[in-house]
This record gives sequence, structure tokens and C-alpha cells, in this order.
Amino acid sequence: MKAIKAILLFILVLFISCEKEPDDQRFPSGDFIASGSFSGDYWPTDGWRTCAPEEVGMNPDYLIELNEEVLILKKLHVDIHSVLIVRKGYIVAEQYYNDAYKADSLHRIYSCTKSLISALLGMVIDKDDDVGLDSKMIDFFPEYEIENMSQDKADITLEDMLTMSAGLEWNELDFPYSDERNTYNAWASSEDGVKFVLDRPMVAPPGEVYSYNTGISQVLSAILQHLTGTRTDSLGAKELFDPLGIDRYKWPVDRNGVAYGGSGVWMTSRDMAKFGYLFLKEGLWDGIRLVPSEWVERSRQPHIMRKFIPDYYYGYHWWVGEDHSFSAVGFGGQWITVIPEHELVVVFTNGFAEGNELQLSTPERLVHTYIIPALE
Repeated sequence: MKAIKAILLFILVLFISCEKEPDDQRFPSGDFIASGSFSGDYWPTDGWRTCAPEEVGMNPDYLIELNEEVLILKKLHVDIHSVLIVRKGYIVAEQYYNDAYKADSLHRIYSCTKSLISALLGMVIDKDDDVGLDSKMIDFFPEYEIENMSQDKADITLEDMLTMSAGLEWNELDFPYSDERNTYNAWASSEDGVKFVLDRPMVAPPGEVYSYNTGISQVLSAILQHLTGTRTDSLGAKELFDPLGIDRYKWPVDRNGVAYGGSGVWMTSRDMAKFGYLFLKEGLWDGIRLVPSEWVERSRQPHIMRKFIPDYYYGYHWWVGEDHSFSAVGFGGQWITVIPEHELVVVFTNGFAEGNELQLSTPERLVHTYIIPALE
């Protein structure tokens, strides 16, 4: 930890040696560390309680060093917006490092939206005996004349879609989003985003090859709408957000009236933490079963190895680490990380630039450099 900090300080000197600027006093370590006493179990429906890290077995010195490194990174133009740490149901540290974002500010969570879609699908499947993980994708869309049909395409199941292994031709992580070869761009500008996905040719049998596909999450949103007769944003409000006490958010809809399933939701950091806490509690909230515990368990299992990202697998629209943590992850560095072993939920919001490996890897590294060691 000390070595990493020394390296960062050295890099900082190289970057700013030609210009003297005052230390940033807006985000002192003392403001990052929460205060208060642990007063037992509760549900944060009406708001989070805070307590000092020592109250729940965390060493604040590590968290102070985390805050100090974030300030160094900001001087290196690593655009960190917020860090929030929940341990045993209490906020022990929280800071907002960008003047545009505060505790009550909405932040775009990008592909963390996918994990919301997964949760809603698990809730709907649990109540509908006519649909299951083995239900076929194309069976939900009899109104479309689907192009490039094959037996493989007919065999794509909901589980294949959830694990990003449908086998459709889709190059999203192969190229930057600014590259016209990225399939996402053609999909985003298409007249019908659902049909665009359904029409893609097959390049692998379903269930065998991981290929990140935001469009497939949009199709899942359309399937939710088909199954319930309710648009996904309204379904999410009623079945998920209202019980969690989340009343401020944005959930956009595409040109065909389908709520975005792969990206687009805006939430506060504290409400992102509520969603993570729901999964930490295995789908239970204030005595009410929201998400089936079996679905939570299946969602965080390492179903398939993620292409391009070492040491990570993919569950049901969740990233799954080899340390048994699992995370909802969005473009630009949005993370909701759940670590059941340590009763931890960690939220990061950021404005990271595409292609900068230091920025993209920062949330995960900070968790393992400071937050986990604070428990030892």
C-alpha cells in the first residue's frame, strides 16, 4: 500500500512540477470518515445510518489513506466523483469529489442498469410458472420476421442472454465506443433496437462464448414488458425502488417505448448502495422477500469467463470476482461492489475516460488496497 502511494506521489510530482497549486482542502479526510455509534440491525428504507468505522471493526487509518490517494488521483485528472462504504448496514465513509455531485445528486450508472434488469427478471420468473431460464428468446417476439434465422438462434435462452453468451455477432468491447466498428453505435442509431439484436447473425452456439452485448439487455427489457404488460421503468419503480425507499431516479425510454435495459438509469450513490445491500441480504428487505434468494445465488455465480478482463467471470448481468465478490459495473467507472464475506457494499461513481487503464481499474484496486485491509 505504501509503495503504491509513493509511486503515485512520484507521478504527481512529474505532472505538476512546473506549476505550483495549493493543496485541495475541500475534501479533508475527516469529512470522509463517518461518525456515530452502531445501534443494531435496521433497514435503510428511510435513509442510511452512519457510524464510526471502529464500531463495525474497520481501521479508519486505511480509509483516511484511501481518501488521500483519491485526492492525489484527482490532481492527475482521474475524475472520481464519489466513494461510499457500507459495513454491516452503516455508512462508515462517504465523500463527493466533484462539485456537480452531492449525496442527493443523481448520477448516470450506465451498465449497472443491467443488474437492475436481471433482478427484475428474477422477480418476474419467480411469479410466472410459464417462463423460466430455459425459455427461448425468439418465442417472445412472434410479431417480428427475424432475419438470419438458424437452429442456434432459435435455441437462445434467457440464461444465455443473462450470461452474455447468446452467440450473436456483436463487437462491443472489441473496439472503443468512438470506433464505428463497435456494434453498439449501429444499434444505438437503429430504428428498432430490439429487432436489430434479433436480426444479428450467429457466430457461436448459444451458451459457449462470452460476448458483451448491451443490446441483449435491451431485449430483456422488452421481454419484461411483454411478460408483465408494464414498461420496465414502471415495473422497477413498483417492485424494486418503492420497497427500497428510492423515489428519485431517471429511467429513460427508447424511441419505441421500451425502457433502456443495458444503460441509462440515473441514481444517487446512496440508492446504488441500497440496491447492493438488497443483494447482500440475499434479496430480503425489511422482512419482505423482493428477489428470490435462489436468483441472487445464481446471479453471483461465475457462469462464464469474461473476455478481455482477467480474474473476472460473468454471472447474471453481474461481474463476479475470484474472491467471491460481485459487482454491478458501468461505463466510466460506476461500481456497486458486494462482498458478502465482509458484509460490505462499496459504491464508486466516476467520469473516467475510455481507454485509460489507470482510471478503469481504480475502483477495484482501491477496494483491495485499502478497504479490505481495513478489516484486518
